[in-house]
Amino acid sequence: MGELDFTRSLAVVIGINQYQNGIAPLRTAVGDAEAIAQTLQNKHGYEVITLLDENAQADALRHLIQTTLPAQLSPNSRLLFYFAGHGIAQDGDHGPAGYLIPQNAAPGKVESYLPMVDLHDALTALPCRHFLAIFDCCFAGAFRWSSTRDISWVPDVIHQERYDRF
Repeated sequence: MGELDFTRSLAVVIGINQYQNGIAPLRTAVGDAEAIAQTLQNKHGYEVITLLDENAQADALRHLIQTTLPAQLSPNSRLLFYFAGHGIAQDGDHGPAGYLIPQNAAPGKVESYLPMVDLHDALTALPCRHFLAIFDCCFAGAFRWSSTRDISWVPDVIHQERYDRF
């Protein structure tokens, strides 16, 4: 089956440079997201949902994965999910529990983060034939542990030893 065999090609592209609540800004996430979105749309025929900076707040991300995407995808569609922004992980016995940091997250408040386990469960439940996720953030590798991890607390500080381990 080739590229034209998909009934829909949808991309979700998220880029966050400017965070609220004192979280350090990033320099290239939005520019990278814009370039990815343009390439997918212009050269590969994707429909693109783009959420940049203040449009990538926690409620918008949750609505996207819980409501918008399930309503827009069919069994013969494909989805590319791209996130560029901050990520954090917590150490555990079976690997890190990862979190994506929405634009309006509050440092140290886990409830304001987007758990990778929630994202993993929502995205893998979608009725699409092909799915590709790209995470341009720290601790992106925690996504592969998402289906086996329970959520618990996240430390305010990640020490160098923990960073080196991941």
